Amino acid sequence: MSIRVSNLRLPIEAPEASLPSHLAKALGVSPPDLGRWRIVRKALDLRDKRQLRFVYNFEVDLPAEEQAVVARAPGTAQVEMHEEPPFAMPTPGNAPLPHRPIVVGSGPGGLVCAYFLAQLGYRPIVLERGTKVNDRIRDVKAFDAGGEFHPESNYLFGEGGAGTFSDGKLTCRGTGPDVLRVLELFADCKGQQPGKPSILYYHRPHLGSNRLPAVVKAIRQKIEDLGGEVRFLTRVEDLQFDATGLKGVHTSSGFIPASVVALAVGHSARDTYRMLAERGVPMTPKPFQFGVRIEHRQDVVNAVQFGPRHEHFEELLGNADYSLVASGAHDLFTFCMCAGGYIIPSVSQTGFFCTNGMSLSKRDSVFANSGLVVTVPVEAFEGTDVLAGMRLQEKYEAKAFQVGRGLEYRSPVQRARDFLRGNASANVPECSYPRGVTPCELRQVLPPLVAEAVAHGLPQMDRRWNGRFLADAVLTGPESRGSSPVRIDRDNDRRESPGVPGLYPVGEGAGYAGGIVSAAVDGLRTARAIVAKYALTQ
Repeated sequence: MSIRVSNLRLPIEAPEASLPSHLAKALGVSPPDLGRWRIVRKALDLRDKRQLRFVYNFEVDLPAEEQAVVARAPGTAQVEMHEEPPFAMPTPGNAPLPHRPIVVGSGPGGLVCAYFLAQLGYRPIVLERGTKVNDRIRDVKAFDAGGEFHPESNYLFGEGGAGTFSDGKLTCRGTGPDVLRVLELFADCKGQQPGKPSILYYHRPHLGSNRLPAVVKAIRQKIEDLGGEVRFLTRVEDLQFDATGLKGVHTSSGFIPASVVALAVGHSARDTYRMLAERGVPMTPKPFQFGVRIEHRQDVVNAVQFGPRHEHFEELLGNADYSLVASGAHDLFTFCMCAGGYIIPSVSQTGFFCTNGMSLSKRDSVFANSGLVVTVPVEAFEGTDVLAGMRLQEKYEAKAFQVGRGLEYRSPVQRARDFLRGNASANVPECSYPRGVTPCELRQVLPPLVAEAVAHGLPQMDRRWNGRFLADAVLTGPESRGSSPVRIDRDNDRRESPGVPGLYPVGEGAGYAGGIVSAAVDGLRTARAIVAKYALTQ
């Protein structure tokens, strides 16, 4: 039993070295009596621009007699007794496992699933359609510089998955021992940066697209050191199964026998979705996010978020981010905000175009960008079959590809004010997108529902910023890969496909996660389900 101390508010200038004295004062005990304590959460409170504060939550171990005193006379913070089960993996089950388990995809869901399987001796085989992360970095840089598109090594495919080049945010709505264990794994794998708040408790931990590759590579090396194997440029093309379960996977490098497959393919593996639909694997159409990217100068964002003393706070906190919601028939909300970042071509297929955002660990670009997205309901998919949402994505991405001059991969852009007026922009301010832009009427690359939500929501957001949200803001688009348009069905308890015994859908591409950490936690829990059922491979 421990004590949870919540909402201890301190000036941002207060160093973390002073926390024991503040915590002891809040509890009404002396610092030597604190015992073991840890920060559970550290969040930035921006509501009072004259005095920005950090808000801390702690977990504290105190002797029983001290707990009784605290329970009767709590200090200024909120204090309550707290008990949380520790992280644990199950004892291996008894079901026979004649072949090594297969993990398809090396994004956060697949890598973390494989790591915990490997840690318990299951020697998983990870199949990744793309290249190693170092080769992927080279191919992405060449593409940004105007080079050719690599269909299996790009911003979406390759070691680390789409998250490797999408800013490295480690925010997660979930809490508990599984989330903490995943963050500990990332921290152990070069995810902790000197001089920055710990990713184990900071409210919006951020690694940066230049640091995530090292984390990804370190996790892969741990898997290999524990007896697992990672095979690159190995695309899964088909599943072999019957009524009794899986028999194996057909890949671009040949057939691999398997009775357990964790399918963590990511939200852009459209060829895999088509294969699963053709094979009759149970799937369900799912609402997904669609919208645009909006870009501002970072100094504008800092002034709005940090207030009149923004230069002082920039020195302490770095560049500011933001989060906004505009209500309407379909709410418009910001998504994957990249402070000090860049707009990137989030492309996985020739003939299609969409955007995303990223930033490096220092967040030192002069630009700031964010997704502005709406959740598209299934009823708006222009079809009733399971892949209708995917085809909706493709329809508008194909239009954007043509507007952006095809293989030049220019980004369609429009000033935000011109979008509201219905005028194509004659020119646009400088933009962070690397391959050049094409001014246009952006509505032509957006579903009507999305365009209406953006038009309705932008003025609301501008009022929140006292007229500074729209001034000189640039829209690029479409932003169409925020989440998966399908869900690969699975049993909620066993985490197994109801139609294919031995198939375990995992992560964002399967429709069960919405970011790096949530996908990784889903991978961990899938590994737990596999371990609980199956005996170790021989």
